[in-house]
Amino acid sequence: MVIAQVISNLSIGGAERLFVNLCNALHGDRVVVVLLGDADIQPSLETGLRDDIEVRRLRMRKRAWYRDVKALARLFRETGCDVVHTHMFWANLYGALAARRAGVPLVTSEHGRNEWKNGWHRWLEVKVISRVARLRLCVSQDILERRNEVDGVPASLLRLVPNGTVVPPEIDVGTRGTVVGSVGRLVDAKDYPTLIRAAAILADRGADIQLEIVGDGPERRSIEDAIARQGVASRVKLVGLRTDVAEWLARWAVFASSSTREGQPVALLEAMASGLPSVVTAVGGVPDTLADGVEGIVVPPSDPEALADGLQRLLEHPGLRGSMGRAARERVIRDFSIQSLAQTCRQAYAEVSRPAVSGTNA
Repeated sequence: MVIAQVISNLSIGGAERLFVNLCNALHGDRVVVVLLGDADIQPSLETGLRDDIEVRRLRMRKRAWYRDVKALARLFRETGCDVVHTHMFWANLYGALAARRAGVPLVTSEHGRNEWKNGWHRWLEVKVISRVARLRLCVSQDILERRNEVDGVPASLLRLVPNGTVVPPEIDVGTRGTVVGSVGRLVDAKDYPTLIRAAAILADRGADIQLEIVGDGPERRSIEDAIARQGVASRVKLVGLRTDVAEWLARWAVFASSSTREGQPVALLEAMASGLPSVVTAVGGVPDTLADGVEGIVVPPSDPEALADGLQRLLEHPGLRGSMGRAARERVIRDFSIQSLAQTCRQAYAEVSRPAVSGTNA
């Protein structure tokens, strides 16, 4: 099967890491990656793709959208693709227009809540994307319900397909230190000021807390201000963008997330796969991903005291860290491996590639 995997770009982010891992896991298929955004974005995750994966670039421009959509449709035809799989709103939109023109079945992946959408975007969801897509795969139940109830996508098109991740070799717990780590873009939804406040609370309690945050984004300056305001500059390190996330996960003792909005966080799955126990907020698909009290600790969002309590409990009990980390890793192997996701996607591709019968969303 020839599969066109379409995304805006491969800048560093959870959905983009998932995209690369999924493409790499589709062994035995010809995968053509199509990038629709800025080709000069650095650092890029493109170098992580398998050598035999073909990468094509075709920048979509809003003012020349009709011409660019025709070019994208030609690319789909020229590559002989059997199915198009698009990821996130703008790739879904342009991919839908081009797939319809090329006569190729479309599957979309819904990675986030997309609360930024207005009425125009929701009209496009219903009148354009959903009229072409045969299936719309949602990474969490929360996103599935939002697509249906808020965006107006027909329930018949929506299917829950959780994320997957690569499971690295098991790490000796004895080689881990006592550092708490977090991975994510520095944006409002991650609510890093709450995590920084939790670090300050632990410092006030006499704990030797050290926190490292991997990622970058528009809220960096305000987060730096929060670090200074809380007096934890010697305890909190903003690492910046990294392509070697797995190496950071391997050295931390606990993973932390203070998000107020999430789909199903890829960073959390990666932490679980590496054998890390986590303290995370009960938002989006998180409670369905990590069993509270077994694989980690789930706390209410925007509650630095609860976050601090959870971190303190794990930092003070190495045995609990070990047991929760092992349980988290086993959960990923059982339910959230990249191989499982690839197999589910293959089944979806085969399903939409069959001739549509009367009454279906052809």
